[in-house]
Amino acid sequence: MKDPAEGQSSEPHRDPLTGAVTEAALLRFLEAVLGMAEPSGPQIGMLCLGIDGLDALEAFHGPAVRDAVLLGIGDRMHERVRVQDLVGRIDDGFGICLAEIFPAQAVGAAERLLRAVRRQPVPTSVGALPLTCSVGLVLSRGGLDSASALMARARGLRDTARQAGGNALLTA
Repeated sequence: MKDPAEGQSSEPHRDPLTGAVTEAALLRFLEAVLGMAEPSGPQIGMLCLGIDGLDALEAFHGPAVRDAVLLGIGDRMHERVRVQDLVGRIDDGFGICLAEIFPAQAVGAAERLLRAVRRQPVPTSVGALPLTCSVGLVLSRGGLDSASALMARARGLRDTARQAGGNALLTA
């Protein structure tokens, strides 16, 4: 929503907890990247990462532990993406736009993010918690998909990975 006095959008562009961009800002970035992409060469990747069991953690330990988990995983995501990629806060985890990337690079990036979650427990007020995540990864070329369609496909793959037991990466 616009504030007429400032001429700027009053909607937040960053998640106040993790500092990642909001889903709306991530979609705008993804749409822009798709619009600039060439029909041949590198592709555009959309990765949706959901933290397995996050709702159960919150139910058992409370919202402060959920927040600590999101902060810890958010830090890991920001540390492990390239400068041209963008991390956004979506659902029970994160979405990452992988700008100009080849398929093998995208899969490698997703696998590194999975390992980053698995390898080291996240410190919380109830102790360090080992975590896993479910990841959906899709690739597209400019002009073939809208940002919302690409994100929906990545979410669907993430949800399928979660329903199959989690702790996995699914690609399309």
